[in-house]
Amino acid sequence: MKREGQELNEFTNLLDLKTKGNTKVQTHWAEVVEVDWNNKTMTVKGLIDDLEFYDVLLGLGSVYKKPKIGAKCLIGLILNNEAATFLIEAEAVDELFIEVGTSTFKIDANGFLVKRNNETLKKVLNDLIVELNKIIVIQGTSINVPAMNAIKQRLNTVLT
Repeated sequence: MKREGQELNEFTNLLDLKTKGNTKVQTHWAEVVEVDWNNKTMTVKGLIDDLEFYDVLLGLGSVYKKPKIGAKCLIGLILNNEAATFLIEAEAVDELFIEVGTSTFKIDANGFLVKRNNETLKKVLNDLIVELNKIIVIQGTSINVPAMNAIKQRLNTVLT
């Protein structure tokens, strides 16, 4: 008798797994209403049904996108649960942030940030230019300090 109960439970569990496997992935087209970049979430409103989705994840761990308010976006539902949604793509973003181990990459309207631990590419290149400007040539042509400083300023407009 005990064995029959176990078989019924196993059969029920297998049916549940099969049913979940046949569930179609749900996606929704929406418009970004609000973004909470600190918590990496947003609120969106469905384009077809005006249904609002709250606490939509802007990433799932290592890549985050900060969509522009009013941008159209595609969201997905985790296990088709409307309370567990995530951003798939957005037509316009204000920022993109990627983190891999101790390395980070950020791009926004101000430029690029490339960082590893406490070092940034901008700081390293600026320090290099400062040291290059210290070169004194005894014979021949010395380094063009104003040109190097102009390159440094150009670099600072690209990197943040």
